[in-house]
Amino acid sequence: MSADGAYPIRQILVVLVVLPALYLDFIIYHTGNVWVALAMLVVIGLGAFVYLSGAGYTYRYLFPGFLGFGLFVIFPIVYMVYLSFTKYSSQNLLSFDRSLALLEQESYALGNAPYKYKLYAQEDGEYILYLESEADPTKRFVSAPFELKAGQQPLGPQEAGKLTPLAPGQEVLGKPLEFAQVTRQRLFIPMRGRQFAFPDDTLVGMEGLQKFASRARLWKLNPDGTLTNQQDGKIVHPDFSLGYFVTSKGEKVGAGFRTYSGLENYVRIVTDPRIQGPFFKIFLWTVVFSGISVILSFAVGMLLAVILEWKELRFRRGYRTLLILPYAVPAVLSILIFKGLFNQEFGAVNEFLRGTFGFAPEWETNPWGARAMILLVNVWLGYPYMMLVCTGMLQSIPSGIYEASAIDGSGAVADFFRLTLPLVLPPLMPILISSFAFNFNNFNLIYLLTGGGPKMVGGGIAGETDLLVNYTFNIAFRDSGTNFGLASAIATLLFFIVGFLAWINLRLSGRSVKI
Repeated sequence: MSADGAYPIRQILVVLVVLPALYLDFIIYHTGNVWVALAMLVVIGLGAFVYLSGAGYTYRYLFPGFLGFGLFVIFPIVYMVYLSFTKYSSQNLLSFDRSLALLEQESYALGNAPYKYKLYAQEDGEYILYLESEADPTKRFVSAPFELKAGQQPLGPQEAGKLTPLAPGQEVLGKPLEFAQVTRQRLFIPMRGRQFAFPDDTLVGMEGLQKFASRARLWKLNPDGTLTNQQDGKIVHPDFSLGYFVTSKGEKVGAGFRTYSGLENYVRIVTDPRIQGPFFKIFLWTVVFSGISVILSFAVGMLLAVILEWKELRFRRGYRTLLILPYAVPAVLSILIFKGLFNQEFGAVNEFLRGTFGFAPEWETNPWGARAMILLVNVWLGYPYMMLVCTGMLQSIPSGIYEASAIDGSGAVADFFRLTLPLVLPPLMPILISSFAFNFNNFNLIYLLTGGGPKMVGGGIAGETDLLVNYTFNIAFRDSGTNFGLASAIATLLFFIVGFLAWINLRLSGRSVKI
């Protein structure tokens, strides 16, 4: 097909992709995420330009990669750094507008005559509410059709449904539901979370199971941004340092909201005793764990590689296959198996040690025992990779240099430290640094093997074997405050540390290539 014939097809494909994307962008905008909608609109515009304009021809094959890189790499990093400068936790979870909307939705009963109600089912699955005053049956009102999900409370504040007067003799469309049907279908549960407004803006809400009662809005929004309680006259104002609406006495009202906190989370890491002590202790353990893991894995892997390169050794291939098996088994399974083997009371390791040597280490309750167990398991998981890499390095060394060394009377141990190690170590440095960075964030090992335990004395949610990444996870999702802002600050520090290691890795890799 010619280029002219392919052009209309490309236009049609672009339109088929852009139109749904624009509709999705429109929905995102209406949910209040203006900046997300704007960013998405820019991406849609760039994509249309690249695939429809001749000037963007060069980028047609690069655009999907750039888009994926921006969406899955750049955006999470930028968003993480942004959250680290905010007060964002389970107590400050909502946006300011959402928190304000929740207050504006609060109401109180006026004590007027109640209303009888009926629900009318519509053919499209929606419902119409019919209200009739018990004091004056001529006062009848109906709502517009609305959706009810059986047994589910509405998510977030709902805009009050408008009620319109029903003329005398006018009937309501739809099939009326009996009270038994409303309770059996659990429609009363979502009805409790809804409010409706009369033409004079007086609210009405469900009281009990069979009645509706008039209600009034509890809070009145003032021009200066404060709110007045219409029952007792109390005034509250937003405190952006706390992320709450507060009274003149400092009492918190309503749900907290996210607010900018500057460097507060970073300062808290080094000043708050509850965070400072565990953070630096965990940071030191993370560095030591990563370093020892790399050194031991490299030492075991190199030793086995050297032994398996000994040509006089029989069944070398069989031994190599058996020693590589731990690398073939999924790490998750290996960790869980070792968790059972190192069980303090019934594990096979302690049963063997108790029966042979008369003692059984406390792998789970003693901090040093738990750390030793973690290092042993991590070396088991890491040595096969090091052995494979070292085997490749050893096979690339010319055998002539060992023959010359043997003529000079040198032994095997001297050859290893004077010839083999100096030749192998420089090309291996990038791999060792990458392994260090991997172990620095080795979340799965700690999470599955010890869960961070045993607990650190006076450390709150911190554990003696927690790495920084596990500590960050606990702060974000397991602490009673679920402090996402503080967790993002720690994660940002981790990002820069690992990024620095990656930079060193690239520098060493470039140097190795030059050599």
